Amino acid sequence: MFAEVSTVRARFTMRLRCHNCHHTTLRTIESPDLEDAPCTVEELLESAWLQRQNFSCSQCETPVATLVSVKQEETVPAAA
Repeated sequence: MFAEVSTVRARFTMRLRCHNCHHTTLRTIESPDLEDAPCTVEELLESAWLQRQNFSCSQCETPVATLVSVKQEETVPAAA
């Protein structure tokens, strides 16, 4: 959906806990610089975009996890 957008509006690191093996994984996702894309943690948590993200445990490959925490990372402005 956002494959052709080269700039990043926001970057988020999520901590996920697997429902099967209880392994905690960190995953970073980048929100593209588009009008409806989330740019804060609150917007991310309310967005349909987050719900469409696919997750898989790195240990047991279970696709079900609990979102434990989200941290917004600093983004580097694009060079002019």
